[in-house]
Amino acid sequence: MLSGRGMDCYRNLLSRSDTGGEVSNQVVHLPKVPGRFYFYFGKPIETEGRKEELKSREKAHELYLEVKSEVERCIDYLKEKRENDPYRNIMARLPYLASHGFDSEVPTFDL
Repeated sequence: MLSGRGMDCYRNLLSRSDTGGEVSNQVVHLPKVPGRFYFYFGKPIETEGRKEELKSREKAHELYLEVKSEVERCIDYLKEKRENDPYRNIMARLPYLASHGFDSEVPTFDL
């Protein structure tokens, strides 16, 4: 049941149904139900002791390409894991949480 601000928004929406032009063509967008967040920290990239070396434009570009490559590899890995995650959707996680307790952690993939 709606109350307060939600009811006002609903009334405004209903009152626009008899109008014409752009006002009547407005679409109401609802927020997306949040999914899971995937985090993965790749291998450390050693930069200690390379300060002088990185003053060279070529060496700095090499380091940039190394970092870029590692970040892209981690993102690709997470995308693959996300696609194969049986608990990615909230509707798949809710039954698990209901049966194991809402403060339990839903299983995730092994690293």
